[in-house]
Amino acid sequence: MLLDHFYSNEKAKQTLVNFLTDERLPHTILLEGEDGCGKTTFARMIAAGILCGQERRLQRPCGECINCRLIMSDNHPDVFVEGSENKANSFHVEQIRQIRSDAYIRPNNGEYKVYILRNVHNMTEQAQNALLKIIEEPPKQVIFILTCNNRARILPTILSRSAVIPLFTCTHKECVNALKELVREELAPERLEQAARFSQGNIGKALEILQNEKSLKAACDARRVGESICAGQEFELLSCLQEYTESKKREDFLKLLDGVRAYFFEMIRLKNGVDTQSTDLSVQAKNRLTTLQAVQIIDIIDTAAAQVVQNVGLGLVAASFCAKAKSLLQ
Repeated sequence: MLLDHFYSNEKAKQTLVNFLTDERLPHTILLEGEDGCGKTTFARMIAAGILCGQERRLQRPCGECINCRLIMSDNHPDVFVEGSENKANSFHVEQIRQIRSDAYIRPNNGEYKVYILRNVHNMTEQAQNALLKIIEEPPKQVIFILTCNNRARILPTILSRSAVIPLFTCTHKECVNALKELVREELAPERLEQAARFSQGNIGKALEILQNEKSLKAACDARRVGESICAGQEFELLSCLQEYTESKKREDFLKLLDGVRAYFFEMIRLKNGVDTQSTDLSVQAKNRLTTLQAVQIIDIIDTAAAQVVQNVGLGLVAASFCAKAKSLLQ
């Protein structure tokens, strides 16, 4: 069964099985979870379950029929994946208008047409309002599967008409097992362990770390930033950030902040006895901060990330970040 290849998230998988077996499939499904946790993959699995050729509903999606294979390879004529680059307001109303026009055309092969709309949190307000018009009274043969990283960024009127399914990252062990299955080249077990640890069980991010030297460097630099904050080493912290502020590449700076955020989430998990065997956090780092302080650091990181997205100067963001972190630990 295809769902066996989606790690963790048993509740989400059971929800899909219930939808399929009870024949009460919602016309709009919203998948919520952090970037890299597998939302688009799971959306394709939902589409495969809807159009699967397996007669026994409990075995859908089977992953073996022609419909399942075409959907998972992104080649099915009745399944459409739409979205934009992952930037605010980059998903425009023109794309939704085109979808609305196409939605009333009958499916080519099956009973339904399925539209997977990725990162709907990046839709302009005009685009979300245009989407609302069609999900309020959708054509009978159409299913919408939306993905987002935060439902708070979606119009309440869209949320009220959607079945929301949260998706979560894996445990460290599950992530390592997934990497063993997904990575074709032979890699040392230590590299797989490192990628799973740096990504905090996020399979998508772990794969990126393994396949992209820049992502690996950002993950390592993020650990240095986290350690510098815990040790109260302001100069070392500024030195770590300087390379990213001087390059003026916002995407790289955001990737660094994301790694620092993961570092302090790892600390919170460790301090609360969760997944303690997968960490390399030093005793000094673990003991320097309380759980509350680690949560407050994450708030500071989120503020810095929001400033980067809002085009605040990177030097100013870094200086503010360092000052707030220092003040918190005094």
